[in-house]
Amino acid sequence: MILLGPGSTPRVTTGNVRTTYDLFTPSPLAATPGATPNPFNGLACPLGTVFLDQGGPDSVSGTTTQLPVGTGGVGGQVAVYKYVLYKSTTNPAMVAAPGVVYYTDNTGLVVSGSPTDGLIGQTTAGAAQDTAGFLMLNTTDLTTITATILNNGGNGSGVWMCIGGFVKAASSLTSAVAGDSVFGNTKTSGTAWSTFSVAAGSAILAKRQLGISITTAAALGGIFTADTIVTITGLGSY
Repeated sequence: MILLGPGSTPRVTTGNVRTTYDLFTPSPLAATPGATPNPFNGLACPLGTVFLDQGGPDSVSGTTTQLPVGTGGVGGQVAVYKYVLYKSTTNPAMVAAPGVVYYTDNTGLVVSGSPTDGLIGQTTAGAAQDTAGFLMLNTTDLTTITATILNNGGNGSGVWMCIGGFVKAASSLTSAVAGDSVFGNTKTSGTAWSTFSVAAGSAILAKRQLGISITTAAALGGIFTADTIVTITGLGSY
C-alpha cells in the first residue's frame, strides 16, 4: 500500500477524484514498436494507494465546494482517498452523487455499489461490515459515465473512494438530518449506493459505521444527498 501525504500527489487522471475512472486491462497490451509498457494494466496507480487531500491549488477533489480552501491556501476540510478496483456482479445503475461501496473480497482492493456483492453479503444478510467508503465518481460530476462503462465488461475500473473526512453531497437516506449516524446497507434491506441512518442519541448499532451526516438530506437527481463526514478507516476489509 502506498501512503501519500499532502506534499505528494497521486496520478488522478482527470485531476478530480469525482470524475476519474481508469479501465482495467487484465492482460498486457500487445507489444508494438515504440510502445511504452504499462505497469498497472491501464490503472493509474497501484491498487490500495491512499492519499490525504487538504484542498488548495493542488487538490485532487477538483472543486472548492468539495474541499473548501481555508486560510493561506490550506483546505478547510480534509478527505482521505483510496484507489480501488470497482468490479460489480450485479452492476447497479450509477447515481447522481458519491455512493456507498462494499468490499467484495478480503483484499481491501475490490468494491461494488451493491451490498449483495459484499463478501459477507454473498453468504449472509449482514452485509454492513463490508462497507468500504463512498465512491467519488458520480453522474452529476461526470454525466457520460454509466454502470456499463465503469464495470468494463466485467474487468472493472480503477476509482477513488473516500475512506475518511469530508464528502460534499454524498448519497443519503431521505430522512437523514444533521447529526445522524450513517451506515452501509444490509443485503436484504438495502438498495445500491445508498446509506441508512440512525438518529443522534440513539443506541449505537453493532455494525461498521460509515460516517455522520452534517446537513439535512436534500433532493438531487432522483436521490437524496447530505454532506457527510466519513469516520470509517476503510484501509482494509476487516
